[in-house]
Amino acid sequence: MDNSANKDQSVRENRWIRKMHNDEKDGFESLYRSYYPKLIQFALRYNNSKAIAEDLVHNVFHNVWKNRKRIKPNGKLRSYLYTAVRNQSIKYQKRKERQAHSNLEDETVLQSRDVSPEENLDVKEFEQSVEDAINKLPEKRREVFLMSREDNLTYREIANVLEISIKTVETQISRSLKFLRVELAHFLTGDKMST
Repeated sequence: MDNSANKDQSVRENRWIRKMHNDEKDGFESLYRSYYPKLIQFALRYNNSKAIAEDLVHNVFHNVWKNRKRIKPNGKLRSYLYTAVRNQSIKYQKRKERQAHSNLEDETVLQSRDVSPEENLDVKEFEQSVEDAINKLPEKRREVFLMSREDNLTYREIANVLEISIKTVETQISRSLKFLRVELAHFLTGDKMST
């Protein structure tokens, strides 16, 4: 996300916070509509149940509304929301430690365009290979990579959410990309038999 987009986002967030401070529900509703779908996807990385993800995200938003007077318009609301969802998810996982961890289901559906069955299989094979390669990343590295690529968080926001340095985020992203290039090299060269 570039600096102008970050600035626009901060301006919007600060407007929503001021409205919430004045008990204006439309500020909260705007915040909710803007972040709810993204936070659900983020929570799904910690558990594979959409219902549980929704409960966790609803809890976070409930706490935001309840504590709205204490939220400061400092441009860090997005980081706060992701951190809160992450913490809620970890707490839930600790309570449900014995439940099996399962991977996030791939909900990617090919957009409507005419493709041959062979092209369709190639796309599905590539998508599956990408997902498999990402799942081979060490857990923390995978978390950093997905926060960057799927959630579009800045390196600074990822560092804040995970309580690590920006340099660590940069290193983890760099190592992830290097690993994925190697894992998916046969697609990039067009030689799928070279695996």
